[in-house]
Amino acid sequence: MSLMDPQVIRGVDHIIKINQRVAQSVGQQYISYLGTIFNDLIQVYKLYSQNISNMIRNGQSQDSFIKTMKAVRRDILKLIQTYIEKETNFEVFN
Repeated sequence: MSLMDPQVIRGVDHIIKINQRVAQSVGQQYISYLGTIFNDLIQVYKLYSQNISNMIRNGQSQDSFIKTMKAVRRDILKLIQTYIEKETNFEVFN
């Protein structure tokens, strides 16, 4: 299985949504785990962004496939936003 398999993409999105709920509940204590997965989240975001661009550029507009990758990107941003909204100590970001 690869990160480009539609089932894997949906699974990744599900995991990110679960993490968003955890970040919402736990708040600033979530930083240790977010620090662990942050680089992976950014890599997934980058991979899906590049694939969306390539598919559109090459005329391979598989709308449902592109929508699923866009959903993952959106949910990654929501996860990070959720944590930032819950954080009270902004020195953590430095």
